[in-house]
Amino acid sequence: MKKKKIRLHPALVFLILTIVIMIISVIGSLLNLEASYFVVNESTGDLTSRVVTINNLFNRTGLQYLISNMLNNFLNFAPLGNLIIGLIGVGVGYKSGFLNTLFKVIGEKIPRKGLTFIVVLLGIVFSTVYEVGYVILIPIAAILFMNLGRHPSAGICASFAGITFGYGANAVVNRLDSILVSYSNKAALILDSSYNVNIYGNVIFTIISTIILAYVGMITTERFIIPKLGKYYFDAEEPSQNTEVTKREKKGLVISLVASFVVLVILIYCLVRGLPFSGLLLDLKQSRYVDMLFGDESYFYKGAVTIFSFLLIFSSVIYGIRTKTIKNNRDIVDSMSYYLRDVASILVLIFFAAQFCLIFKQTNMGLFVVASLSELLNSMELSGLSLVVITFLIVAVSSFFVPMASTKWAMLSPTIVPMFMQASMTPEFAEAVFRAADSSTKGLTPLFSYFVILIGFLHIYNKRKNDVITITDAMSLMAPYTIAFMIVWFILILAFYIMGIPIGIDTRVML
Repeated sequence: MKKKKIRLHPALVFLILTIVIMIISVIGSLLNLEASYFVVNESTGDLTSRVVTINNLFNRTGLQYLISNMLNNFLNFAPLGNLIIGLIGVGVGYKSGFLNTLFKVIGEKIPRKGLTFIVVLLGIVFSTVYEVGYVILIPIAAILFMNLGRHPSAGICASFAGITFGYGANAVVNRLDSILVSYSNKAALILDSSYNVNIYGNVIFTIISTIILAYVGMITTERFIIPKLGKYYFDAEEPSQNTEVTKREKKGLVISLVASFVVLVILIYCLVRGLPFSGLLLDLKQSRYVDMLFGDESYFYKGAVTIFSFLLIFSSVIYGIRTKTIKNNRDIVDSMSYYLRDVASILVLIFFAAQFCLIFKQTNMGLFVVASLSELLNSMELSGLSLVVITFLIVAVSSFFVPMASTKWAMLSPTIVPMFMQASMTPEFAEAVFRAADSSTKGLTPLFSYFVILIGFLHIYNKRKNDVITITDAMSLMAPYTIAFMIVWFILILAFYIMGIPIGIDTRVML
């Protein structure tokens, strides 16, 4: 008799991984493992070495930290609050019928593959405010695919891939550009005190990458993900391709979209500076507009999830009142809680994922890996194509252990930027290589805080009885995107390097 394969719940896996990480921290501490990396002294411009050691968390102090910080780890975990706020808006959009009608109308005009392309493209665009993408775009993409009669998990995978693996691409200068430039400038001054890194130095590269990666994401979804997911069996209350849009629904949709457009114009006005009463959502203390819009103290950036969620609620309520799917205020409140009924299992996942991610961070193991790879790169005498290839691979490996781009670039830029400049390549090209490699693998690691959101949404649309979506299930769905996007990112880097075409405004590959 064949034994049934044991499939561990991801919450239990996160708990096991947390214990394993703590045990490894003991070994690393006993072996006195350490690695060093360089930082730039802002006052003198000189390089300063910092040493990273493994923190042992399987001792009195470590266990006290774990026990006393469990609640804080959970409450301060980034996806938690954003998820609840985002799902309130999505719930109203779904229950009012606004999203279902909108997607059915769109589905009549645009082919399925075209919509998949748009989903991945929107994922890349929303990576500028990635919290919005993860907690609003992903469930909306699931609803879109349901209305097309397709498996909603395919929409989840496509949107997640766009946001995560396309993070380094975009059509506009954004927060990532500002972060990279701030560290690149310091690193470039080590060799050239007059060099000023161009914040628009990657814009051509990122725009081209956006279109190509969206197409690759569409192909990957259509050829690998949808066949792998198989047929989806719709519940009675779930929308499907078979229902038609009535005249009342179409009129309600038009009125809702017009009202939403007016609100959107007002929102855009709040993001413009220099006009009467404008700039309400900007951090006007900053000198660059990109920092005003996407900086840590930007009211737009900090409130992006709330803004988009309430915009969706507004559109949906207008639609619901016109089509009479919303008859009173209780209907509004009930619809707000619709998606939250499925959030209980996600909250359990978030609790254990928060402990795992933050305990891993506390051990310094991720920083140790990045510092070790920085030492390895610094010890090599590389130039030209070999430098580009090895840097790409080192950053890609680093991203699996430290998904946060700013943390990695702070550690790696003092090594990578001078090496590229000594090889007659610009710091801006070093940034391009970094952003391509950084985006290639971060969607595959459970250490990425929003990876648990992927698992949670896949669980909502899992129709396999008495079964769970495991961490390996989620990773296997992301693996085709990782392979495809890594290959394409790498080819794009090589193409710009070999052809020598500009990668940004007044910026080339070579100095």
